[in-house]
Amino acid sequence: MSDVTYRTPSLEDGAEIWKMVDEDATLDDNSAYAYFMICRNFAATSVVAEVDGEIAGMVTAYPMPDDPQRLFVWQVNVREDYQGRGIAKGMLEELLRREDCSAVRFVETTISPGNEASEALFESIAAQFNAQIRETTVYKDELFPDAEHKSERLFVIGPITRVDNILEIRSEEDGYRVYAIADGAESPAFMPANPAFSSRDDAMRAADLVLDYHAAKEVVFPKG
Repeated sequence: MSDVTYRTPSLEDGAEIWKMVDEDATLDDNSAYAYFMICRNFAATSVVAEVDGEIAGMVTAYPMPDDPQRLFVWQVNVREDYQGRGIAKGMLEELLRREDCSAVRFVETTISPGNEASEALFESIAAQFNAQIRETTVYKDELFPDAEHKSERLFVIGPITRVDNILEIRSEEDGYRVYAIADGAESPAFMPANPAFSSRDDAMRAADLVLDYHAAKEVVFPKG
């Protein structure tokens, strides 16, 4: 059995990804342009799986504009000839291991009613990262212009547990600020603005409130 290779999609992959989606009756049809756009603008957060030089599967995803710690997974697909080899899970694992996704704490996706395979896939990802799944209805039937489209349920996985995540409180000129450090990457603990707190105690209380959100094991102060 040939090995599976996971990689970042290129612009040249757009047509083949569109063709693969078009072949699958369970996925919504989109224009080829949509996939060229994904391959150009969101390649860092998307994946293709290759077997013997042929694209066997793909994941298209992008960070939420108002919260880069949330990754929205748009479509997951594995060609019929390659199903049953764990490729879908492998693509998501590859994605979440990337440096470009090191700040991701929550994974979001929508799943239509009855899609048990997708539910099982994301449940396995949640279990692997020791995360919870919350489910709500995000797009109700009446929103769709075509009667055939059923309501889409939003699944939110998180917070994703990473190794050695911490929150660090630093003394700055205008007060104390909290920063999240995960897998060597640093980001403000509060978005879109990272406020300055007037005292260490206030900063500590604020940090405690977002400890779980950042999947951090502790709050620390810089040495020295």
